[in-house]
Amino acid sequence: MKHLFHRILPFLMLTLSFSGKGQIPTNQDCLGAIPVCQQIYSETLSPSGDGNYNNEINTSISCTAGELNSIWYTFTVDQSGNFGFLLTPNDINDDYDWSLFNITTASCEDIFSNQNLIVSCNAAGGGTCDGLTGATGGTNFDIQGAGCGVNPPTISNALTAFNDLIPVIAGNTYVLMVSNWTGSPNGYTLDFGLSTGIGIFDEQPPMLETLSGPVSCGGQDIDIEFSEYINCTTIDASNFQLTGPGGPYTLSLDGNGCDNSANFENSFSLIIDPPISSMGTFTLSINSTGAFPLEDLCGNPIGQATADFDVDVPIPVSVNIGNDTSILCVGQTLLLNATIQGSTYVWQDGSTNPTFSVTQPGTYSVTLTNACGSGSDSIGVTYLLEPPQIELGPTQNLCGSETALLDASSPFSIYTWQDGSTDPTLTASLEGLYAVTVTNACGTTLDQVFINVIPPIDLDLGGDQSHCLGDFVLLDATNEDASYQWQDGSTNSSLTATQTGNYSVTVTTLCETQSNNALLTFIDETSPELGQDTFLCEGDTIFLDFSLPGSNNYIWQDGSTDPIYPVTLGGEYTARVTTQCNSFDDVIFIYFIPLISYDLGRDTFLCEAQYWLDASTPGPASYEWQDGSKEPYFIADAPGEYRVSVFNECELISDTIQIKECEFCDMYYPTVFSPNFDGINDEFRPFSECPPQPFLLRIFDRWGALVFESEDPEAGWDGTFHGKPVSAGAYVWTLEYTVVENNLARAVSSGGSVVVIR
Repeated sequence: MKHLFHRILPFLMLTLSFSGKGQIPTNQDCLGAIPVCQQIYSETLSPSGDGNYNNEINTSISCTAGELNSIWYTFTVDQSGNFGFLLTPNDINDDYDWSLFNITTASCEDIFSNQNLIVSCNAAGGGTCDGLTGATGGTNFDIQGAGCGVNPPTISNALTAFNDLIPVIAGNTYVLMVSNWTGSPNGYTLDFGLSTGIGIFDEQPPMLETLSGPVSCGGQDIDIEFSEYINCTTIDASNFQLTGPGGPYTLSLDGNGCDNSANFENSFSLIIDPPISSMGTFTLSINSTGAFPLEDLCGNPIGQATADFDVDVPIPVSVNIGNDTSILCVGQTLLLNATIQGSTYVWQDGSTNPTFSVTQPGTYSVTLTNACGSGSDSIGVTYLLEPPQIELGPTQNLCGSETALLDASSPFSIYTWQDGSTDPTLTASLEGLYAVTVTNACGTTLDQVFINVIPPIDLDLGGDQSHCLGDFVLLDATNEDASYQWQDGSTNSSLTATQTGNYSVTVTTLCETQSNNALLTFIDETSPELGQDTFLCEGDTIFLDFSLPGSNNYIWQDGSTDPIYPVTLGGEYTARVTTQCNSFDDVIFIYFIPLISYDLGRDTFLCEAQYWLDASTPGPASYEWQDGSKEPYFIADAPGEYRVSVFNECELISDTIQIKECEFCDMYYPTVFSPNFDGINDEFRPFSECPPQPFLLRIFDRWGALVFESEDPEAGWDGTFHGKPVSAGAYVWTLEYTVVENNLARAVSSGGSVVVIR
C-alpha cells in the first residue's frame, strides 16, 4: 500500500516526472495519496496492482519488494512529536508491508532514487510476523526487511513486524505506502491513534500564505500559495476577483499539478486579462462560497480572504520611428510614424501629431507618454548627392588559410556580390575573381578584384622509422616554388638515408617556413630468449618475456600476441617474434608444482591395534615424521602425539594429531537393595563412569505392571509405588541409554532383575 504527502514542490513538476504523463492518479499512486483526516481508516477491499504510476518504489534501496497491491496515505505534522500507527488485517493471516517517506523538500519521483527519504520501513512476514504490523514502539528499529526472527534486523531481514515510534517535525510532509504482499482482497484497518497530539488530523482551514503580483504596467501574472494543499475539485477561477485602476480585469487559473491530473496542489497562478494598464493599488479577493468552496484535503473551507499589491514601477513606452537613413536625392519626403494607442506625442519642434514629414537633412525625435510611463526615439536623416564611391583594391595574395575582407560599404546603399550575397562586406578565402554592384538613390557602381591563394607547405618526412640494415630510404620534402635546407647542408628536395640517425629539413615559400625531422633506425637484431626450463608453484605466475625492440608482431603457442606471456599452468610454451627484418623462435618447459594438500584429521582414539596416518599430497613432495621417517604414510600403534612436515620447492606444511587410548563406558547394576530409609542401600539405581544421555529406566513387578520409570540417571527407585512400599521380592528392570565413547555415541538396551528385601 502507498501514501503520499507533498507541500513544497508544485505538482506540475511531479506529474511531468512520471512516464504516465496525463494519467489520472489513484489512491494507489503517490500523487493520489489519501489525506489523513481521522484516526481510523478501514479498507474493506484491498485493491490489486499499483495504480496508474507504476514502479514508484526502488526495491534495491527499500526494505519492501516494491509496491504490491498498494494504497498511499499523506499527512502534514502540526506539532513535533512521535508518529505511530497500527495496521490490522481483516484476515489475520495476511502479510502487509509498509514504508514511510519524508517528502517535505522532495517530489514523488524522488522516492525511487533517494534512499534518504525513507524514514521507517517494515517488510516482515512469515512465522510470527504475519498479521498486525506498524510503528508501535514494539522494537527500537526503524528498518526491517523480509522474513522474521533475525536479530538485529537489516534492510534485507526482519526481527518482528513492529518498528519504533517515529520522531516527526512540525511542518514536514510525509507519505505512507502500504503494500499487500499476500495479495488477499480482504483489506485492513489503519489506526493512527498512537499519533494523537502531533496534529496529523487536519482541522484547521487553509490560509493564503503568499501573494506575488506584478509591480509594473503590462504585468499579468499573480502567483499565490496556500498554507496547505487544496483539493483540486474545489477551486476555480470564479473563486478570485481582481479590482484596481484600469480594467475591468478577468482572471484565468493555472493549477499546475491540478491541471496535470493531480488531486491536490498548494501553488497556483492567475493570469490577468488584459494586462495591467495603470499604476496603483490592486486587491485580490478570494470567495469560498458557491459551487467551488475552496477546501483543503480534509474538507476545511478557506472562507473569505483579500490581499493587496501595488503596481508602482513605470515602464518605458516602446517607440521606434526607424533607423538613421537618408532621403536620397533632393526633393524626396520621409514620413515618420510614432502612432501607439493611448499616448500623447511631442516632436522636436513641439508638434503633437502622431506622424511627422521630413523634407530636410537633420536629427528628428519624438516623446510618447501614457498612464504607464514615457519613451523617446530619434533618427538622423541625410541627403545623398552622388552614386556610391567604392574601391576593392589591387590583386591580393593569401597564404594558406588566410582570408581577405572585401569592403564595399557606402551609406544608404544596397549590394550584390558575384555569389548573390547582399552584405556590404564579403570574406574571401578561395582563389578567384570577386565582383560587387553597389546601388543608392543616386546611381550604381561596379568594382572587382582577383584573389590569389598560395597553398600551405605540405611537409612530412614520415616520423620515426625502423628499417633493416642495408635498406635505402628516400626522404622527400618536395613542395611547389620552395627552397630546402637539410641537416647535412644539402639543398635538394629529397635525400637518401642508409644509416641510423636524426634527419631534418627546412622548407621555405613566399608565405611561410616549416621544418620537419625523422629518426631513422636501421635494425641489426639479436634473437631474444625465453630462458631455461623451470618450475611453477600453484597460485604463482611466471611472466615469459620475448620482447624485441622495434617489433610488435608476436605469436605464442595459443595464438596470443603480446610480447610478455603470463604462465599459470605447467607445460611447453613456444614463442615467435617477427620484425620487418627477421623471425625468431624459442621454447621453454614449465614444470607445475601443485599446492600441498593433506590432513591428518582430528584428534582420535586408538581402539584397534594400529592407526594408519596418511600425509600424501598430489605432485612431488618430501616427508618427515616425528621419528625422522620419510614415507608419506605412518602406522601409529600406541597413543601419543604424531607430527609430520610435507615440503617441496614451493612450500612447507606441518600437521599434528593426538591419538588417545580407547574409551569404554560400563554400566553397573545392583541386584539387591533394602529400602528401609536407614541411609544404606535404600534405592536401586544403575551406575556408570560416563553420563548416559538419553536415559530411560523402567521397573516391573512379577505380573508385568510398571511400578517405576525415570529419564534421570541420578534418580533411583526407592522401592515404592504410588507412594507406598512394594512387597519384598524380585522385580524386573529394563534400561535404554546412550553413552559417548571415543567421540562416538553408543546406544545400549539392557535388562535384569533386582530383589527388594525388607
